[in-house]
Amino acid sequence: MLRYRVSELLGRDDFLTIGGGCAEMMEQYTRTMGVDLTQARRVLDFGCGCGRTLRWFLREFPGVEFHGADVDREAIAWCRQNLPRASFVQNQPEPPLPYPNHHFDVIYCLSVFTHLDEAMQDLWLAELSRLLVAGGIVLLTVHSDLAAQVLDADGLATLRATGFLHRRSRKLQGIVPDWYHTTWHSRDYLVQRLAPRFEDIRYETVPGGGPQVIVMARARETV
Repeated sequence: MLRYRVSELLGRDDFLTIGGGCAEMMEQYTRTMGVDLTQARRVLDFGCGCGRTLRWFLREFPGVEFHGADVDREAIAWCRQNLPRASFVQNQPEPPLPYPNHHFDVIYCLSVFTHLDEAMQDLWLAELSRLLVAGGIVLLTVHSDLAAQVLDADGLATLRATGFLHRRSRKLQGIVPDWYHTTWHSRDYLVQRLAPRFEDIRYETVPGGGPQVIVMARARETV
């Protein structure tokens, strides 16, 4: 069930294969931003779930200090028991995380900002910028234009007009909090939201298409 809560997949092999692919992608785009993970001191997986991606990094980069954070208490308990080389915290819905300023060289967030409403995403963008060293890298995935094709006419109109749409699902009402449902962003909206705290902002389609794109940015020297 921990696997299902992360990916809606019950099968172990598919879950692990996807995690390995996510780790490879994160490493690739970290290099694109000029950061060599072998030289990183600390890396944070924000929204780590039950370690689908982080477990692969632990194998590949034994000299790096890895951390994971998630609101899912059971997932964090599982990670602490089964992935002992990393450190894990269960975070509250709102910041802060229990780390000092400028603590991480790299922070990555897979399928986190695809769920947060506007107020919550702004709180967490501010927190992630606080946690990064000057020049540190944040990588996050968001829904692509392809994913927006499922929207109705009203949803598409709102997304085009404002660059942002957060939709609450009746199916999930009462199961997840109102601030954690499904979110779409435009490229211009994301750049505008990131620009006060980050520079060198890049927005790239994940190879092979699919429902998500990756956004990369560098923490400003003045942060």
